[in-house]
Amino acid sequence: MEDLQAAARPKLLYVDDERPNLVALRALLRDTYEVLIAERAEEAFLLLQGNDIPLIVSDQRMPGMTGTQFLEKVAEEYPDNARMILTGYADIDAVIEAINRSQIYYYFKKPWNETEIRLTLANALESVQTRRKLIDSEHRFRSTFEQAGLGIAHLQLHGEILRANGQLREFLGRSEAELLGQPFQTWFAGFDPEELLPAPGRVVVREAPVPTPGGPRWSRLTSSVSLDRKGVPDYLIALVDDLTERRHTEEQVIKLSHAVEQCPVSIRITDRAGVVEFVNPRFTEMTGYSAEEVVGKPADVFLTSQDDAGSAKGELQACLAAGAAWEGELLNHRKDGAYFWARITVSPICNKEGEVTHYLILKDDITERHKLEEQLRQSQKMEAIGQLAGGVAHDFNNILMVIMGYGSMLTADALLGSRQKEKVEHILESAEKGAQLTASLLAFSRKQVMKLEAVNLNDVILHVEKFLTRVIGEDVQLRSVISAAPLPVNVDCGQIEQVLMNLATNARDAMPKGGVLTIETSWQALEERRVMPHDLGEPGNYAVISVSDTGLGMDEATRSRVFEPFFTTKEQGKGTGLGMSIVYGIVKQHNGFVNVYSEPQVGTTFRIYLPLIETVESGDRPRGDFDPPRAGSETILVVEDEPVLRELLQSILVEYGYRVILAEDGLDAVEKFRGAGSVDLVLMDMIMPRMNGKEACDAIRAMNPAVKVAFTSGYTRDFVYLRDSIDAGTELIMKPVQPMELLRRMRDILDR
Repeated sequence: MEDLQAAARPKLLYVDDERPNLVALRALLRDTYEVLIAERAEEAFLLLQGNDIPLIVSDQRMPGMTGTQFLEKVAEEYPDNARMILTGYADIDAVIEAINRSQIYYYFKKPWNETEIRLTLANALESVQTRRKLIDSEHRFRSTFEQAGLGIAHLQLHGEILRANGQLREFLGRSEAELLGQPFQTWFAGFDPEELLPAPGRVVVREAPVPTPGGPRWSRLTSSVSLDRKGVPDYLIALVDDLTERRHTEEQVIKLSHAVEQCPVSIRITDRAGVVEFVNPRFTEMTGYSAEEVVGKPADVFLTSQDDAGSAKGELQACLAAGAAWEGELLNHRKDGAYFWARITVSPICNKEGEVTHYLILKDDITERHKLEEQLRQSQKMEAIGQLAGGVAHDFNNILMVIMGYGSMLTADALLGSRQKEKVEHILESAEKGAQLTASLLAFSRKQVMKLEAVNLNDVILHVEKFLTRVIGEDVQLRSVISAAPLPVNVDCGQIEQVLMNLATNARDAMPKGGVLTIETSWQALEERRVMPHDLGEPGNYAVISVSDTGLGMDEATRSRVFEPFFTTKEQGKGTGLGMSIVYGIVKQHNGFVNVYSEPQVGTTFRIYLPLIETVESGDRPRGDFDPPRAGSETILVVEDEPVLRELLQSILVEYGYRVILAEDGLDAVEKFRGAGSVDLVLMDMIMPRMNGKEACDAIRAMNPAVKVAFTSGYTRDFVYLRDSIDAGTELIMKPVQPMELLRRMRDILDR
C-alpha cells in the first residue's frame, strides 16, 4: 500500500553533504513527496538517470562542486525540471546570478521555513507540470502537422508561407527553404487571402491543377482563417489534398464508361446468379429491350428458338464452371419478335482473390455477315452449275447440231413421205428443246451470248406486254405502271423479255384462282453499297422493273432458295426449276441484281435493277423473219475434228452451191490451205487436237492476211475468250446452229 502511495507522489531530489539535513528534509516532506537523497553530485546524477524527477533541491556549499554549478550541469542534461538551492547569505550573489541565467527556479535561506518550502515546492511543481503539458501539446501539434496525410501550410494574412509540412513540400517538389516567405499564390493561382479575411468563419474549397517540377498535379485546396483568443484573425490555414491519382482514376473510369456506353457491341453484366445488373445502349438498340425491362431480372443469355440451344447452354455452363469464357453463334430474337444472328461471348469476372463475382455477356449482331456468307455459298453453288453447263455445252451442242442439221435436210427432201417427215419434225422438236435446255443452263451460268443495244426499258415492257397477256390467261389481270421518264439501258432485249416471260409464268402458277399481275418501272439511285437478301447492290443509278402478284407467296425457306437451279415447288414433271435461275443469270449478266419480297398468302414482288446509261431515243425495234439465204459458188475450207459434223457441214454448203475443202484439224487445215490455191472463207472449229483454231488462223493469215475466217465452237463464248483463242471482232458462230442460219451467216460474211 505504501509503495502504491509512493508511486503516486511526485519525486523530489535533495542533494546535501550534511546527512542530518538530508534526513530532516526527507522526514519533513515525505507525506507529500517521494524524497530521494544524495550526499554528492555523482550520486545525484545516478539517480537522475533512472528516474523522472521534476523537483531538485541542492545545497550551495558542497565539496568539489557548488550547488549552482551542479544545477547548471543538471540544466544542460535534464532541462525539464524545477531547480532550487539552499544557501546562506554569504552565497546569495552567486545564486542571484544563476537565477538570472534561468538555471535556478528559487532559493531557500537557511535555516528553511517549512511553510515557505512547502509553498515554493508546490508552485514549482505546478510550473513544471504546466511547462511539460505545453511541451507535450507542442510536440503533438508538430507531430500532427508533419505526419498528416495531406499538405498543411500556415500563412500570413497576406498569403506568405509561415510553415509548410513535409506532405506539402513533397507535393510541390520544393524544399522548406524554397517555400518559407513565398506567396502561396505562386503555386495555387486561385488562392486569394482577401476572399477569406472578410468572413473569418468561411471555409473555401476549390480543385485545380498545380505546377510542379514533375508536371502538373491536381489538388483540392481547403483554406480558412485562424483566430486568436480575442477572435482577431491571426494567420491563414491551407490544407492541400493530392487528387492526382484519384483524378487519373476518375478519368480512366470516365473513359471506360464512355467506351462501354458507346461500344458497338451489346454489353450485359450479371451477378453470379445470372441477374442482370447493367446493360449498355447498344443492347437496347440490338434487342429492343430497355434497361428498365431487364435490370434486376434473370438474364436470358440465348434469346433464341434454336433446337440446339440446350446443347449450347450445356457447353456454356461447362466453360463457366472451368473458369473459361464461352463463345458461340446463336439465332436471337428481338422484343418485336424479329430474328437476328449474334455472336455471343460469356466471360466470368473475378475479384483480386480469383473468386467469380459477376459475368460479362458480349453480343455482336452478325446478321449481315451471315447474309454475305449465304450469298457466297449461293454464288459458289451457281458458279459450280455454270462450270458444269459450260463443260457439257461443247459436246452436247455438237451432237445437237448434227441431229438438227440432218433433220432439217430430211424435211427438205421431196422424196420423204409425209409420215416420215412428221417423225423427223418430232426429232427436230426434241433437238430444239435440248438446245433450249442448254441455252437455259448457259443463261443461268451467265455464259450465254448477248446482243446488247441501247433502248428505253419502257419500250421493252410495252412490246412484251401483249405476249404476257396470252401467257397469264384470262383469269389474271395484267396492270402496267410505266415510268413517265425514259429509262435508258444497255440490254439484250430478247433476254429481258425472257425474264419477264419467266416471271409472268411463275406468277400465273402462284395464282390458280386468278389475281392481279402488276409490272412497274421506275428509277432508283443507290448512294452506297447495299446488302440485299439475295445479292449485293453496288452504288449507282438503276432502272427498276417490279413484277408483283397477289398469289400464294413464299415462306422464308422457299424464298432463300428461289434462284437455285433445279429447285421447284411444282409437282414432278411440271417444272424444270430453271425459270428463276435463268432470271438470275440474265440479270447478273447485265451487271444488275434482283431481289424477291414475299409472304405466304400475301403475294410476291420481284425487283430487277438494271444500270442506267445515257439517254437514247425511244422507238420500235425492227422485228420480223429474215429472207432465205442465197446460194453461192465460193470456195470454203471447213475445219472440224468431229467427222459426222464435218460431213454435215459439207452437205449443207455443197447443196447451196459452195465448193468445200475438208480438214480434220488445224494442222491439216494449214496444209490444205497452202495447196488449195484460192480459198474465200475458212470455217474453222476453235478447239481441236494437234493445232487449235487460233494457231491455225495465225498460220493461214501469215500466208494470206486478207482471207476471211469464221470460227465455230460448242464451248461458251467466255471460255473461248478466256483461252485467248479469238480476237475481238472476229466472227464466232456458236453451236448448235440451224442450217439456214449458218448459210445466212456465211453469205453475210462473204458479201461484207
